[in-house]
Amino acid sequence: MAVGLVMQFDGIGADKYEAIMVELGLPLHDDSGSSWPQGIVSHVAGARPDGGWTVVDVWESQEDFDRFFESRLGPAFEKVGGMPQPDVSPFQAHNIFRHGR
Repeated sequence: MAVGLVMQFDGIGADKYEAIMVELGLPLHDDSGSSWPQGIVSHVAGARPDGGWTVVDVWESQEDFDRFFESRLGPAFEKVGGMPQPDVSPFQAHNIFRHGR
């Protein structure tokens, strides 16, 4: 079952987010999907009015995200450094609209 993850990061902005994306080899504004990890359905990220950063992902399963975190995202956080622990709110996806597919 698909899972949504709302991840709130305090104290980071576009510069830190973009450094993580570069480290992951995921180009910004790439809608081809060719370099995105297996199991990702959608990814949206942006600045909050309070100066923090929000990432909203939908994954085919929690296991897909966990595998990505262990193999790529966690190491990217360590390499870039200065990443605070996010406040994560998971939810089970009830409905998913896949535009363009």
